[in-house]
Amino acid sequence: MAGIHKLVNKWIQPYDMYGPCEANLRREMIHRTDNYSIDFKTWESHANKVDKFLDKVFAKINENMVKYKDELIIEPEYIRQGSARQGLKIYFPDEYDIIVPMHVKGIKFERPEVRNDEGNVVSGYHKLKVTNKNVEETHPHLIHDEVIQGRKDNLYLNAECLHKKLLTGVVDKALDSVKKENPHEVNSMGRIVHPPSVNPRVKSKSQEETSFDIVPGICLGSEKIVIPSQITGEEVWNVSLPIYAVPKYASRKCSSFQNEDRPFLFRIDTSSYERCIADLCGSMKERQYIMTANRILKARLQTLRDKKNSLALAIDSYHLKTIAYSVIYEETMRTPSKIAGVAEAFDLQILELN
Repeated sequence: MAGIHKLVNKWIQPYDMYGPCEANLRREMIHRTDNYSIDFKTWESHANKVDKFLDKVFAKINENMVKYKDELIIEPEYIRQGSARQGLKIYFPDEYDIIVPMHVKGIKFERPEVRNDEGNVVSGYHKLKVTNKNVEETHPHLIHDEVIQGRKDNLYLNAECLHKKLLTGVVDKALDSVKKENPHEVNSMGRIVHPPSVNPRVKSKSQEETSFDIVPGICLGSEKIVIPSQITGEEVWNVSLPIYAVPKYASRKCSSFQNEDRPFLFRIDTSSYERCIADLCGSMKERQYIMTANRILKARLQTLRDKKNSLALAIDSYHLKTIAYSVIYEETMRTPSKIAGVAEAFDLQILELN
């Protein structure tokens, strides 16, 4: 019998699953990585604090968006993503990523391809072309703020203006309000902007620092998939995977993109697929071995990176996560096989690096 599976929207306790004969391996990995693990009490405490903080910020973002209430709709919940959502965090729970899902009310988009200076298609990037008529009347604020902007007799969503003029200002006001209203909790705040994110860094009164990655996601619909029981380990899942476009404009001239396209670039976000794979890990120990091994690999590379190792500097956590998901697919979905524990899962991921 098929069931509807709604993607989990909470922070996931990092995977720490070892095989039945791997107690010594676990102790060795903790020692060699200077204890990459995060205990349950620490994780839960920080996750709860972060949720309370983000709930306040998200409420303020909604308040500050009132100017656009007839033109831009924010969904009721922010979407948790990244390593803290996927059970891959290491060492300390101090970084949290979210998407702020937005609908441009009544607007229909086409997604023309993006090409580089040589005329070749740039994979993963699109422009969002507005197909509606009379947009000046229906969306005057977005037109005025150049979030919707004309180019070559067409209208497009301007990624740079959406990110800089709209989201960054709204988030800055929200952070300022939360700090003023919670002086007993927040000691200081700073933030940087790096598309597609606004990145606040918050220091609490207890001097704990936490970084956030806040990304606006333009909702473009969803993909509905059916996952069979031999993959879920339980009943068949009917899953709806949201599709978001996130602003990834190029602020400087770059041969990867045609110059006139730079302000209009969006990247199609794949985080809903990653969240779905993370959900599937909860029902199968082999997948949890793979995720545990991936955390160890991240931690080992972090220690090498601190020593300026050239290989470690060339690989980031996103590459490692991609490797883990590739192994999960190949070894537990496409051609299911038994994985005895973390040692074997570690070897499979090392092979992917070669």
